[in-house]
Amino acid sequence: MAARTYRAAVAAVLGGEAILLTWNAWRFDWLRGYDAFANDLYATVVATDLRLPSVAETSVWHTPPLWFALAGTLRRLAGSAGWEHVQRPGQLLAAAAGLAVCVVALLLARALWPERRALHLLALVLTAASPALVRASAMYHPETLAAALVGGGLVVCVRGLKTRPTLVTGVGAGALFGLGALTRAWALPVIVVALVALALDAHARGYWAPVVALGAVAAAFVAPWLVNQQLAHGSALAFNRPAPETPLLERRPASFYTGPRLLRAFQQPVTPVFRNELVPHLYADWWGDWSLTWNTAPPPPPGQLLEHGVVAARVRQSYLGIVPTLLALAGVVALALLAVARRSLAMGLLPAALGAVALAYLLFAIRYPSTDGDTIKATYLLAVLPAAAVGAAFVVDAARPRGRAWSVGVAVAVAALVLAELPFLVL
Repeated sequence: MAARTYRAAVAAVLGGEAILLTWNAWRFDWLRGYDAFANDLYATVVATDLRLPSVAETSVWHTPPLWFALAGTLRRLAGSAGWEHVQRPGQLLAAAAGLAVCVVALLLARALWPERRALHLLALVLTAASPALVRASAMYHPETLAAALVGGGLVVCVRGLKTRPTLVTGVGAGALFGLGALTRAWALPVIVVALVALALDAHARGYWAPVVALGAVAAAFVAPWLVNQQLAHGSALAFNRPAPETPLLERRPASFYTGPRLLRAFQQPVTPVFRNELVPHLYADWWGDWSLTWNTAPPPPPGQLLEHGVVAARVRQSYLGIVPTLLALAGVVALALLAVARRSLAMGLLPAALGAVALAYLLFAIRYPSTDGDTIKATYLLAVLPAAAVGAAFVVDAARPRGRAWSVGVAVAVAALVLAELPFLVL
């Protein structure tokens, strides 16, 4: 692919995504987003009183404060400027962070395979067209900011491990990871994986400064928050509901793991079907909108049926997600195997980080079972989206025969997928 064509394509995808995310954030009713009212209470307390909220003031007191401080400051400025919807800047902040997640996918692909431009573009498009990212980017919620910061830390680490990690690598990655952990706790397992990767590299090279810098800088950002949680709430990872007293593996029924209604994800992928069945619930929520917060009226009362078009749109999304999901799973495995074969810590960092977040997600969902499926939202896994997209892009780029005709064919197939998704992605 010619350099000029490549640059134009990247600019077109990022420009289109910026328009899409901004349009959606402007039109989306902020109160339809996850924990929206509680998030607004948190942001108001932080920005107005310059303190953390109490348990009595908001139900999301357990969430780290960075996004709320930013959103609350923007909220005050919007109020001073006479904006009618003072939460809108917080939604635009989420949209900007969603665009940054797309940039992270592009940079990760470029760091690992600098010359494979088609792979870069495919990773970018798969990230940009992910329904979970597009929905979260319109909400008044911190998830996209955390994903962008964690992804930025991974980019710094991958680039350092490709050559030789330096003190700047440790400081930069530590700052990004630390800020990510100060936004959502999902950054913590990625910090551990990055420290292990840099430590393995340091053991081989005898240069430990990047490891020490990453750990020290990340701790400087997140340790005060964790200490506060431990002192104020009895646990550094306190949550807004108590964990059951029963043993961990007895907190979820067998159906949570086996997903007996898996095929219903392609027939009726909306609440309350297969609630708390991990795989179908997660799949339907990632590719569609299981909880019905997106581009539809609120769910009807029990006993009443949804409109046919609402269900049909989400059924279509479920089928559209089959191939990208399989490619992402195959890509993660392929990256892990290739990293072992080549002894590449840079390449292995992506599947390792993805696996660490996935394991933390699973343990969280088991530790805090819920009757409404709240603890297995798909957006909790946004931090691993760039790694999954890079893996999927790698599989496609490695498997396709070389030649202009095959490249055009892949481009047409990807364009068809995105066009089929657009009616759902655009509010």
